[in-house]
Amino acid sequence: MTPRPVLQQRLQLLKQHHDELESFFLGIESDVEAAYRTYKVTGIAMDIVADVLVALVSLVDAGYKIAVLGETEVSKMSFAISTLQFAYSPIRAVLQKLSNPAIQPGMIQPDLTGIRNAAATVLGIIGNVLAPSYWARVMANIETGHWKTAFTRNPEQEIWQVQMALKQQRAASLEKMEAQINKLEGELGMPLTFYVCKA
Repeated sequence: MTPRPVLQQRLQLLKQHHDELESFFLGIESDVEAAYRTYKVTGIAMDIVADVLVALVSLVDAGYKIAVLGETEVSKMSFAISTLQFAYSPIRAVLQKLSNPAIQPGMIQPDLTGIRNAAATVLGIIGNVLAPSYWARVMANIETGHWKTAFTRNPEQEIWQVQMALKQQRAASLEKMEAQINKLEGELGMPLTFYVCKA
């Protein structure tokens, strides 16, 4: 039987990481919306936005993997979340530049290498866990190159699908962690925390 202090520490960590992961997802959703809606996407800028969104798909998948990791290895979640935030830094920098109409696309292009390197690093560290099925089409199309073409032709439709998938990914990840939190609270004889999913 696991000692009570160990369960209490695990519960505290899960709650902390739940809030960190929620902030991570909400930050991505906000930055994507701001960048896409305030920047007139034409020419090379369209390619940049597509590349950034491909990286975001990989990172939110990693966010889900962190939630799964909490089921067995809570102690590793802090490092995994820090790695995720590190990988998001160059992406956020590009998104913020895209939100500024005074920034020319050519000024953003060099940042894409940093995005690819950081995304590869975080995925390698967090490991391979199956992602929810609603990413399947996007991931398959990314691997074949079809998604970027589709985004270039119909960005409104593609951005809407990505935004909806981001919300679904956030809900699935947080619900998984909330179930773990409630389970521990039950084992400790504590009142269950009630969470409300943010739209």
